[in-house]
This record gives sequence, C-alpha cells and structure tokens, in this order.
Amino acid sequence: MNTAAGAPAYAVFVSAATTSAELSTAKQKINAAIPGLVLQPVDSAAAYIMKRSQIDMESETLAAVPYFMLGGGTEGNSSSKLLVTPQLSDTVSVRERFERSYKGSLEISRFNSKLAVINELPMDQYLASVISSELNKDWPVEALKAQAVAARTYVLKQGVKYQIADVSDSTVDQAYHGAGAEFPAALTAVQATQGEVLKDKNGLISPLFYSNAGGMTAESTEVWGNKVAYLQSVPSPDEGAEKGKAPWYRIVLPNGQTGYIHSSYARDTGEKNAAGLPYYVSTGTGVSVRPAPFVDNASNPATFKVDIGDRFIVFDQAIESNAFSWIRGPYDADKLKDKVNTVLSQPIAGALDKLEISQRGQSGRVTEMKANGQVMKPANPDALRTLFNGLPSTRFDIEETGRYTILGADNTVRSQSAASPAVYVAAGGSEPQAVSASQLFILNGDNKAKLVDKKNQYIFRGTGYGHGLGMSQWGARGYAELGYDYKKILQTYYVGVSITKE
Repeated sequence: MNTAAGAPAYAVFVSAATTSAELSTAKQKINAAIPGLVLQPVDSAAAYIMKRSQIDMESETLAAVPYFMLGGGTEGNSSSKLLVTPQLSDTVSVRERFERSYKGSLEISRFNSKLAVINELPMDQYLASVISSELNKDWPVEALKAQAVAARTYVLKQGVKYQIADVSDSTVDQAYHGAGAEFPAALTAVQATQGEVLKDKNGLISPLFYSNAGGMTAESTEVWGNKVAYLQSVPSPDEGAEKGKAPWYRIVLPNGQTGYIHSSYARDTGEKNAAGLPYYVSTGTGVSVRPAPFVDNASNPATFKVDIGDRFIVFDQAIESNAFSWIRGPYDADKLKDKVNTVLSQPIAGALDKLEISQRGQSGRVTEMKANGQVMKPANPDALRTLFNGLPSTRFDIEETGRYTILGADNTVRSQSAASPAVYVAAGGSEPQAVSASQLFILNGDNKAKLVDKKNQYIFRGTGYGHGLGMSQWGARGYAELGYDYKKILQTYYVGVSITKE
C-alpha cells in the first residue's frame, strides 16, 4: 500500500509461513477460495505493529484482551517500537516482570531476537525507586542521601551501557523495582542531593556499592586485581545487620544426626551428659534442622526434622547468618574437588585432603588459596565466591571437619586428617581400640566440643556480603547513626573524591 511518508498504513495479514513452499501453498488455497484477490508478500524487513484481540482464558468473563505484535527489521532487531504511556499519575504494570508497576513510559521492541522492554522516566523518579529497592524506609536519611548520590553517579557513568538502555533493573547494575517499591523518604533524599555526583581528577567515578563490608572494605586489587585510587580499605561499621538476630543451636541426636535448629524451638532440660554438654528437647513438631544457621530451602534445605519432646545434645551455637556474619556448608570434599579442579593447573586425581587460605589482602579478604598444596588460579580473587557455591564474601575462614590436632604424652603433637590412619582410644585398664565411627566429638581444654567427620567436609565462616569495593550500605547506615552526614559518608568510602553538581 502506497502512503505519504509518515502516514499510517493498514493491511490485512491473511497467512504466514516459514518457507517459500508453505507460502505458495497458502496463496493457492486463498486464491481458490477468493478468486481475483490480489495478494502482496510482506517485506520481512519492513517494520510493522499488529494489534490483535484474544480471549483471556484465565479471566472469569472470558474478556477479549488486546495484544500487540512487532515485526520487521534485520538480524533479530526490530526497527518498529511500541511506546506505552499511561495517563498522568498512572503507572504501567508488566506481568512478566513480577507484575511490577512503572512510572514514565515503556518502550517495547525486539532486540537480539528477544522482546526488549525499556522503562523511560525522569532521573529523580528512577533514583527514588533505586534507593527504595536497595535500602529500607527506616534507615537514617543521611544514608539514603549517600545512596542517592552514588546511584546518580553510577547511572550517569554508564552511558548507554546496553545499546538500547542505560542500565538494567537488577543488582548487576543497581536494583530498580519500579513504582511499587517507592517510599517517601527516598524521594526526599533524591531532592536534597539534586544533581550531585562523585568525581575525581578524571571525571565521574564508578561508585561501586554493595550490602555489607563485614567490618572493613576491600582495597581494589583484593577483588578484581586492578588498582583504583579511590577504592581503598577503610573501617566500616556494619554490625547493625546482625542486631536482633536469634541464636541457632548446633545439635546432635542419639542416632548421630547433626545440624542447626532455631533456638526458639529448643528448651534446656537442665540435664548434662558425661562430658558436661546440655540436653535439650524440641518444643515443636516438624521443626527443620539445617546444615547452617539460616532458612533457605534452596541453598540450605532441612536435612531432617524433630518433633515435640525429641531429645538432643547442644554442642555449639551461632547467630543466625546475616549480611554481617555468616556460615556456609558443610560441603563434601569430593563435590568441591570438581570445582577446585577447574582452577588448578594440575587437577587433583585423588582425594581433596586439604583446602587452605595461603594469602589475604589488606582488608583480610582471601586473595589466594591452595588445594592439596597447589595454588588455585581463578579469574580474580572475588571469583572464589562463585567457586565455593556462592559465598557472600571473600572475608572468610575455613573449618575442615576431618582435621584436628592431638596433644599427647610428653607434649607429643599429632595432626590428624580424614586421610590419616585411625585413632586408637584406651580407657583405663583396657586395650586400645581403633575409633571406627564416621563421626566423633572431641573436647578441647575449654570444654568446647568439635564434631569430626571422617569423610571430610569444609565449613566457611565469614563476614560481609558483596564484593567489598566502595560503599557498604550497612556501613553507611552505621556511620549515619554515628552522626556522619552523607558527604562525610561518601568521602570515607570513596577516598579523595569531590561532590559536585552535574
């Protein structure tokens, strides 16, 4: 159809096919049904938007719902775009994106053979949602202001990062959950820092931020290996993340099963065993006992459950894992070996007998590890987090469940691992006997029990959540509670930078 440039053109699509042969067959059938009808093939590169009505089978009323189809373009990209703009004060919801609602407008197109949905809106509205998505409405306003300046600088520094969009809505860039996430204090923080950004002598910086530094931020080379002058290791008051967290008890049942139970589901009986460890009972039915002290049915599912009145020994306890302090594992050595072998120049053929930290950076983060004495070589130090099942940070220690040290007569020291010969125990007046159990408990001089597992497992205990570079969000809150304003917070985490209006 010939039309004036820019004028809308309408056509009726009567068939579609994936091959020329299929299209020819369809044309023959249509011409047979409607003789004389002129059919014109559609230029596959020509842009078009098709509106269709389709019955919504999930609706109680079976109402017709409008659908829009985009076509045309080349190499998986569409030259047509559909702009959805709500009426003033309204929002647009995207069912496929967790049914979130968005201010501004939505641009819909096809990019790299996939549907692309881009939210276009004023910077202040975007930042208000970012702060609301990243932080909490009850946090001090100075922490919110610090996040506003960092988030504004970040998005301006990116430019059009994704060819058709500036940034994504996930923590790959910065979290953005749309209008539904917003709280009033966030917009107040944005407006109070209107136009302010972070710069060094080269212009806008890349103001990295994350949840929790674990008490000390990272120096730049500790994480990705490159030197950045404004990313230095500084103290960070992050402890607020574990405030109010309940203790979890590490227990062992009479049948030898072990794990962590939330303290609210366990009651002290007042009795102790021969080693002086307390007996507790379950106060609930179907209570989950997990490998580590936190609830996550995907990464930390229950290994067994206890019912009301079930009796067990408590031999250790820990604060519920949080952004400041955490426990992960235990992980079987044979399963970790497969991952470790991907970053070793000479893969381990036998058992993974020893996993050790061989080097730490200025902040205490792990920068080098060895497996069976061989240095591991991931892409960068921070990649160790992914290697070991998604650790929250690289500021950790390792507990090897199969390794312990025995102090014998005449101060003789013996280091024991899962691969060592069996230990013999001699009671008074009896012959020594080899310990054959798969698990045993050892008491040290402070009467603290340790579980030793003969099949060897690894437990990671650490602090912090995230890469550790730049501003800790929990630390910003901590500094705000100490009386820092947002400028002092930012210039603490980004050393030597200036705050200016863009």
